[in-house]
Amino acid sequence: MPNQPRIFIKNRSLTVTVRPAFSLLNNYLMQDIPIQTLCGGKAICGRCRFRVLEGAAHLSPIRPAEITRLGEALIAEGWRLSCQSHALRDVTIELPGIDEPLDDHP
Repeated sequence: MPNQPRIFIKNRSLTVTVRPAFSLLNNYLMQDIPIQTLCGGKAICGRCRFRVLEGAAHLSPIRPAEITRLGEALIAEGWRLSCQSHALRDVTIELPGIDEPLDDHP
């Protein structure tokens, strides 16, 4: 499909074309992009987090579940949950390494 949004994962030197109808998490899973998740997209575990480097305005609005899970301070630093985010246009992000141990908070 023409003009589909692309996610540039800077720290993995990877570009992923996504479908806006699906969350970023689901897009990654459909394309076998390594991403951590335990809760299956319910915004509970926080493991699918990512940090927006460019294009934050091109993502769906921040949902209350993200604020509850991440907190306002991390959201202010650019952190989002891929299970709650949809890309409407191109965005540049960074993902924690798939083998990085994750604490309760990013």
